[in-house]
Amino acid sequence: MPARALLNGEPASKSAFSDRACHFGDGLFETLAVREGRPCLWQWHWDRLRTGCERLGLSAPARDLIEKEVLALCNDQPRGVLKIMLTAGAAGTGYVRDQNASVSRWIRVAPWPDIHPWSTETPLTARVCELRLASQPQLAGIKHLNRLEQVLARNELPKAVDEGIVCDSRGRVVEGISANLFARIGNTFVTPRIVDCGVAGTVRHQILERGRACGIEVAETQLDLEALQHADAVYVTNALLGIRPLARIDDRELPIQRRSAELERLHASCFTYSGEVRCND
Repeated sequence: MPARALLNGEPASKSAFSDRACHFGDGLFETLAVREGRPCLWQWHWDRLRTGCERLGLSAPARDLIEKEVLALCNDQPRGVLKIMLTAGAAGTGYVRDQNASVSRWIRVAPWPDIHPWSTETPLTARVCELRLASQPQLAGIKHLNRLEQVLARNELPKAVDEGIVCDSRGRVVEGISANLFARIGNTFVTPRIVDCGVAGTVRHQILERGRACGIEVAETQLDLEALQHADAVYVTNALLGIRPLARIDDRELPIQRRSAELERLHASCFTYSGEVRCND
């Protein structure tokens, strides 16, 4: 008997259920800002996608092929959001992959969101989440499709709160739900190490790689909640937000709620194809 399927009670193509992304979350994704028809921070997004393929044992598509498809899709978009998904392809029965199945690539571009927090530059608010991230070093750093921890953490927050702060099982700060964190403590901008869990974001990479050239002292370290709560400033970073200050964590208002001139340069560079920073202008 051939396979049959229903979707919301209606007959559906069996292909709707055929991908391992649907069955197991077996794949990777990248979310990129698009400016003037080009994907921003392209090199670092590609590097993380390739690293993710190595970790998951997937055959990465040729960069030239992906880039050609991305540029064709984004060509007429002055401002938008690009999403790339690579999956392990067709699902059989059970967890074992079909070694003959090809990696599937999904690419979509959508208009830029016109709702807060993406439509304004207003400092954001955050709360510490109860949920703790599980430890799995093999998945740490990459953007795999299993996002249930983030879904559950977001469900803890009132709609009016912009971001959640999540810790590991030992209570150490890791990241935001959908962003990395930088805390200014004195003159140093510190961000938690990504070792056992969490995502190593492209904007985080930009700050760590190029911050010192702009006169910013940056460091990766362990960060506990007390240190975060008493920081002079806290910034959340991701590909769509760039570098955004927090106004408040829980009930504490942060003393600094703006970007310095150096951070402004880095923020602007996050929305360019190359990520080049003009620190000496």
